Amino acid sequence: MAETRFKRYELKYPIRPDEIERVRAMIAPYARPDDYASWRPGYTYTVRSIYYDTPGLRFYWEKDAGLRVRKKLRLRTYNEDGPDSVVSFEIKRKNGTIIFKERVILPLGVGQAYLHEGRRAMDGLRPSPGARATLERFAQLTELLRLRPVVLISYDREAYIGRINGRERLTIDKDIRSLARPRADEWHAERGFRHLTDHIQVLELKFDGSMPPWMRPVTGYLDRTHRPISKYCKGIDLWGQGSF
Repeated sequence: MAETRFKRYELKYPIRPDEIERVRAMIAPYARPDDYASWRPGYTYTVRSIYYDTPGLRFYWEKDAGLRVRKKLRLRTYNEDGPDSVVSFEIKRKNGTIIFKERVILPLGVGQAYLHEGRRAMDGLRPSPGARATLERFAQLTELLRLRPVVLISYDREAYIGRINGRERLTIDKDIRSLARPRADEWHAERGFRHLTDHIQVLELKFDGSMPPWMRPVTGYLDRTHRPISKYCKGIDLWGQGSF
């Protein structure tokens, strides 16, 4: 059980459904479906994230105010519940377009136990020092800031990685939907969602250092400036801040 830390750039663009096929054709020589998507229909899998926030929705309002430096805590899993399911405990910090992320991936059952039992759930496991530190930091921030699960955001992700450098990623997120006030372990809920009525789809470019040459024609084709698009904030807005 290892902890992952990384720093990278993330740029988001709204994309219309009629533009997606052209983007696929443009990147085909340089990118391939990522390993999680390559065997699934449409190279698409489901992302499910439970976001934490304070009683006063501090993280929401920091994003709404456009603060350059901010953070978020979330639990993330994928697709349907199954024997191989995992959950990521993530602390994500942002400074402009630069992302710093700490992440620990646990088997789903262990993650559920950790939420209810804390350190006792780790008995018999051998997490790396970094993984243990990240889990401790997640728990400490949750207690210090009185964080609690606020919203479950789910969407269907079409995902590609660079053929030469797998750290270069292009993703397209579709059917973004929100469930208010989920339980901390309610990742795989399927009912009660509200869907974004504007049918927004989000293309993300993720890379280290300078933008890869194969991504630049995509930005030229879309002919629009990248801008912050927060699925979390949009998910809150679907219900209204007073619902939380």
